Amino acid sequence: MPSRFIHWRALASGRQSSEDRAEVFEREDSLVVVVADGAGGMRGGARASAALVETVQAVAHDAAQDVHDAELWAALFKTTDATFAAKAVGETTGVVVVAGPHGLTGVSVGDSEACVVTAKSVDDLTRRKERPRLGSGRAVPVIFRRRHLEGILLIATDGLFKYASLGRIAATVHAGEVARAAERLVALVQFPSGRFQDDVAIVVVAPG
Repeated sequence: MPSRFIHWRALASGRQSSEDRAEVFEREDSLVVVVADGAGGMRGGARASAALVETVQAVAHDAAQDVHDAELWAALFKTTDATFAAKAVGETTGVVVVAGPHGLTGVSVGDSEACVVTAKSVDDLTRRKERPRLGSGRAVPVIFRRRHLEGILLIATDGLFKYASLGRIAATVHAGEVARAAERLVALVQFPSGRFQDDVAIVVVAPG
């Protein structure tokens, strides 16, 4: 059964190689979204964010795994944190959100964020996030759930949320066609020169 959601992705960087990652995997009638921000200024940031995406992809494509089980993702994040720390892979933030027929399920570590934007409000799904990143050996995954996706789901790294308020982000999402929202959000944090203060990775999901 095809997913009942549609999605768009945008990546931008002022550097030759970005440490941010964002991917969307389809699983029957659901989407599994992962966003990761490798720790800048630390060795292995890009490797850590890429490794997290690969780990999430493996679970998303494993029919034996229940991707709607929040505890599954929390356990995966704890294992990943310990593995990255033991092998000195590097550090990364991580947000996984599963959008399915029974609502939203997710887990977060670090300062990447997820929210649901409507014309009247912003529901900050990751407001209880813990700062220690995956690979620090101190990560504390925080679970969130919602019964329905009532609005536009936005998952992004701090390259967006650090440089724009939630109010401006919400207004930008609703400033035109949702299909162009990710592009508008990238432009929101881009200097007139075309440069960026930080890497940015964005995924926008809407009901189909």
